[in-house]
Parts: sequence; C-alpha cells; structure tokens
Amino acid sequence: MSNPFIVLQLLLWLIIVQAISNLTSASSASFSLPSSASPSLYVFGASMVDNGENSLAMPFRQDADFEPFGSDYFGKPTGRWSNGRNFMDFITQGLGIGLLSPYLQAFDSDFTYGVNFASTGSTARNTTAIGDTSVGLFCLLIQIDQFRKYQGLLFSQQKSVLEHQRMRQHFSNSIYFIETAHNDYLTGAFTSEDFDAASFIEEVISAIRDALQALYDSGARTFLVMNLTPLGCNPSTATNQYRNENRDKYGCKLDYLELVNRHNELLVELLNEFSAKFPAAEWIIFDAYSIMLDAYHNPLNYGVKYPFSACCGYGGGKYNYNSDVTCGGPGKLINGTYAVAEKCMDPSLHIIWDSLHPVESFCRYLAQGVLEGTHLNPVINITERFNYISLAGAMAE
Repeated sequence: MSNPFIVLQLLLWLIIVQAISNLTSASSASFSLPSSASPSLYVFGASMVDNGENSLAMPFRQDADFEPFGSDYFGKPTGRWSNGRNFMDFITQGLGIGLLSPYLQAFDSDFTYGVNFASTGSTARNTTAIGDTSVGLFCLLIQIDQFRKYQGLLFSQQKSVLEHQRMRQHFSNSIYFIETAHNDYLTGAFTSEDFDAASFIEEVISAIRDALQALYDSGARTFLVMNLTPLGCNPSTATNQYRNENRDKYGCKLDYLELVNRHNELLVELLNEFSAKFPAAEWIIFDAYSIMLDAYHNPLNYGVKYPFSACCGYGGGKYNYNSDVTCGGPGKLINGTYAVAEKCMDPSLHIIWDSLHPVESFCRYLAQGVLEGTHLNPVINITERFNYISLAGAMAE
C-alpha cells in the first residue's frame, strides 16, 4: 500500500506545477503581470492573510468556504477567515492597489501589484497537511518555492539584458510580508507533559531563518515580518484542555503567552542578526501582538464590548466557542440538541470572528499599524515608499 503522506506531497506539487503551467499558457487577457517600473507586495503566511489560496487548491474542504464567512463585505465566502476582508486586504486597499489575487488563481487575476501566496494552516516548519482537509497545504518554504517559480516566469519574459536588470530591480524594490508560526504553536505546543518549549521555539525560529535567507537569496530586500499574536487569549486556545489553571486576570493562559513572548523575542534577535549580516536590506518587525493585547485589555478603546467572545461560534459564555461546532462547519448533535455555530448580531463589538481570526472591523486596526508605521520597528512609511519607488521607476523607463 502506498504511503498516503507521500501521495499527498506529490499531489501538492502537481497543483503547483499546474498553476505555473496555467500562468505560462494563459493569454495576456487572462491575467496581468507587474511592470518593472513598479514594486509589488508579496505575501507569505497562513489563514490571517490567506486570500483564497486553499479554496482554489481544494475547494469546499475548510470552514472558510461556507457561510457566514465573507458575508459582510463580499456577500459570500471567498476563502478568507473573516466575516469580510482580512487585514492584508485593508493594507493593499490602503496602498491603493486593490485586493491581491492568490497565487493559484491563474485566470482572471491581477498580479500587477503583487501576489498572495499565503496558505491557511501553513507552518513555518516544513510540515504539510494529511487527510482530506485543505488546511496546511503549503508550508512557508513551499510558498517561497512558488514565489521562485513565479519569479522565473517573469524573468523568462524579459527580452533584453536591460529588461532583465529592471525586473531584478523590481524584486529588489518590492515589499515582502511574512505572517507565520501561529499554527506551529497551535498544533504543537503543550500536547504532552514532556513538551520542551525552548527546543520547539528554536526549531520554529530556525525554519523562519531558512525562509528569510531563501527570500533574500532570491532578491528580496524589504522584509515585514509579523510577530505572534497573544495566543492564550483567543477563544480556541483559552477553551482547550491545556494549562487551564494558569491564567492572568483577564483569563488568558500564561503558559501560552510566555511561549509567544519568547518566540517574539527570538524573532527580534533573528532580524537583528540578519540586519547585521545584510545591512543593505531592511528587516522590519510588525508588532501585531501589542495591538491585539491592548485590545483584549482595553476593549472600549476599539469600540469592542465582547473582547474574548467569538462572534461566530457556539456555546455562549465568555468565549462562545466549541471546537466540535465551528463557524462554517456542519451542525452536530450535542446532548440530544442540534448545535450549529451562528453569527453574532454586530461583529464590530468583537475582536475575534471565529477561533483566532479577527473580525473585519478589527482588521482595520491591524492594517493601520502597518500603513501608519505605528507598530513597525524600525519605522518606515510603506505608502510613501510604495509611491516613491513606482514614480522613480516610471521616470527611469
């Protein structure tokens, strides 16, 4: 009998190859590619920034493919883990470049200003999904392999040495956003009593190091790396069976918060290491952790009334979350009662949409942290940078 893990790996690579084939063979009317005169935004990560990658790869295999996901902006599910847009959508709309197409959307796509490679459930470590779910299809290094394939396609279309040089400059001028590692900890932390937090964190950071090095070697020079949000406060973690007794005054699990804080500290150290090694590049932390933790602690400042409750969930109480009855998932019989997760009346009164992912209204605050530079270290003005490089490139041509 064949190994199902190997079969799945082969299936995933066939998907990648087919996507590249589609890009190469499609007519120019089917999709738009970037000009060397303008920078692009290339996005890597998991469900917080996935714009539909997993839905295209394996349709109707994840909760986000079903109502009420997407209901408050798109009017239908789009594979985004939100009631509408995710925070990457707010960032790209704030930059004036619209919504990025996911990498696997080879037809009717607009890759003029960037590509979204993010894959729901992906990990920083080199792991992938097993079974019939679409969650975790493309880990971070596979996404970077996809980027290299896409990059190779663009280089192959340049007719002259000058055009080739300009396209290299395009990739150098572009911005690379990385959101990763939430799933490493959500699936791997505290699963047994002998869990070694220090070793696990080192393994995750090492994987991120490899990914950043690979992007740098491919010509990337401006990196925005998002840190971990406060796992331990979100409904799915706060209600799981691990470390129930060790909580702060808000009800957040301290063991998870300590784990996240240590990861975030080492992430800063990693970017400082790269900054010293490659000073010509920019290594920037996006501190999403501080934004979300402040909202949990001071919800009224964000117009939030139910900071720890899932808007779309089941069970009521402080968290309104039951792992057996998830938002978008099928209903189940629980103690003789048919249970189904339902959407709240006003999502803007919540931080969390389902288990971990922010509601659309809160995504705006995360995006502002990037667009306004308030939670970037070192601080840069992404909007001015994007506009300036575009203008300079157009003048050069």
